[in-house]
Amino acid sequence: MTGIRSSSRFGRWASSLLFLLALTVGLVALNDILMQPELRSRIDATKSRSYSLSPRSQQLLATLEGDWSITVVMVDAETDPAVVSQIDEVLDRYAAAAPSMDVRSIDPSMPEALTEYDRLLMELRDREADAIEAFERIVRDATEEFANLVAFAGPTADRIDRILAPGAESGASMRDVEAIAAALRLLGQQGHLVLEAVDEAVALDDGSPLPDLEAARSILEQGLSRWANELQAGARRIERIEGIDPDQLPELARLANAISTEATALATTADRLAQLEPLELARIAAQLREGEAAIIVGPDRAMAIPASQLFASNLQQDDVGSVRIDQRFRGEQLLSSAIRSMQQDTMPAVVFVHADDVSRLDAHPQQADVTGITGLLEAARIEVAEWPVTLAPQPAFPAGTPVVWVVLPPSERIGFEIGTAERRLLEATSHLIDQGASVLVSLYPSFLPRYGQTDPWAELVAGIGIEADTGSVLLEETVDGDGKIVVQMFQQLTEFPAPHPVASALNGQSLALPLPVPLRSSGDFDASRQPLATVDRTGDRWLESQWTPSLDLGPVQRGAQGLDDPVDVIYAIERPAVDDGSFQRLLVVGSGPWMLTNVADVAVSAGGDRISLLHPGNHELMMASVAWLAGEDQLVAQGPLSQEVARLRGIGDTELQVVGWLLTLVLPGAVLLLGIVVWMARRT
Repeated sequence: MTGIRSSSRFGRWASSLLFLLALTVGLVALNDILMQPELRSRIDATKSRSYSLSPRSQQLLATLEGDWSITVVMVDAETDPAVVSQIDEVLDRYAAAAPSMDVRSIDPSMPEALTEYDRLLMELRDREADAIEAFERIVRDATEEFANLVAFAGPTADRIDRILAPGAESGASMRDVEAIAAALRLLGQQGHLVLEAVDEAVALDDGSPLPDLEAARSILEQGLSRWANELQAGARRIERIEGIDPDQLPELARLANAISTEATALATTADRLAQLEPLELARIAAQLREGEAAIIVGPDRAMAIPASQLFASNLQQDDVGSVRIDQRFRGEQLLSSAIRSMQQDTMPAVVFVHADDVSRLDAHPQQADVTGITGLLEAARIEVAEWPVTLAPQPAFPAGTPVVWVVLPPSERIGFEIGTAERRLLEATSHLIDQGASVLVSLYPSFLPRYGQTDPWAELVAGIGIEADTGSVLLEETVDGDGKIVVQMFQQLTEFPAPHPVASALNGQSLALPLPVPLRSSGDFDASRQPLATVDRTGDRWLESQWTPSLDLGPVQRGAQGLDDPVDVIYAIERPAVDDGSFQRLLVVGSGPWMLTNVADVAVSAGGDRISLLHPGNHELMMASVAWLAGEDQLVAQGPLSQEVARLRGIGDTELQVVGWLLTLVLPGAVLLLGIVVWMARRT
């Protein structure tokens, strides 16, 4: 009997093993078949998860007064279905949060929607009927004036030719007048092309549902202004012409007077065009020419968000460093920012001040530009400009516009001498501060203090009560992915407990500060200086004066240095302005590259096909700083773009160690223990 039981037990074990082996082979075969490209399918649950508006947007919608509407003009067939679903979800949340708001979508490619689309266009025209009529009347008058100029040009060129005697001396004045005659003759022959461009701008067709009055105004203003100056200069040259037959002098005077009269008429018309107030309809028409847009209409004004911003695909990462945010968060940010800007009489303007020969608003090969930050500012309806101090004068803005000047110091310096361009930048920055302007200065470390020289940027901020140790960099030892100890040349902060609007906006968001320079308040100044970001003291951090790698010594090495006290890296300064008794606001950041695209726009996968900012605090710092510096404290708050992925906060080293042990030992051990218990239960 014992042998029979043993044989039976062996048979059961053998059957179980054969079953497991067959199951494993079957699963491997099935997996191999399903992994074939033609059979693979992907489902991204993150595209359709439940979404709710941020508290900031809910508060905004709750305070809306009057009639508001959001109309999304979108061709569904040409847009990713997931994006369409996300935008519709945001619109539904807006309608729920603001019951008085009319929310609708129009697909202009559908015949049944054409009537509603035409009604929308008529509503937009009716809102500014009187202003549009006046605008169109001035544009028509300017068109007639330019047509008169074209008719005037050819005969005037012929008159100049007749007056110039064939035997006259060919001096410099004669050649100038001949050049005027040639230019007028060319205008008489090709001026109709300008008039055709104006007619095309104001024409209505399928690609232009509303007239482009702004384009027509711009074409005519430039043309009339240019020819007013040319004719005025030509009249003066004709009066001073030499070598003319005295009998021709009366005719010459009449010609000069006719040209001067024509120039005056052109200048008067050009001035009327320049003084025209921008039309809401003109801006909306420009966006609708893209074919898609979100049109927001409030009690007093209307505006449009272009399709290129609202409907950009978020399903891929096209270039290194470029980011595609979940459309719901992006849509909420754009719509809320647009509504908020419509409630404001003026929105801030941001000017990036630098000494480079190339634009910092265009893409740079190493992404040492501010295109990512600029895109975020423009998405929030903030005007962005730049001032290359060596190439252009200081830009001017309409009275009442809050202007924030963001200084971009040079990241590299060759030799110990301050170059002409950098000196111009230092002078411009100092002048802005002395003027009482709102200025944001970011500091790079410098090797000048290492050799006993003074860093001029440290001297600059010392004048506003901030002592910057630009000769040192705050470094930290950390462990990389391979388990090796490396020196980290940036600091990542998430906690900003300071009682300040900018700190409140940053709190909980990851902020990366490469090459951090220590700052501290110093001197007896009549100003309020508050640290916004502080790096705590740990055993792995230290201040390093030999922070540049050396060909002889190799990479930066940790010595016996330590960090005695916490280090401040961002300061906000508020002090009385020079003249009118108001307050000037300044911000100093102890990191130069923090706003550049290669730092601020670094992205990581957030699950599924979504990509999230690795350091959203860099974008949030710029947005909050601009609002605070401009004096618009009500705009300083966390925006939805920094909340597209929930971040854990307030986790210390002890908590991280506990979680690490749980994941590496406790959970696997619990599974193993459970398996042993089950195995023993089955044995008994």
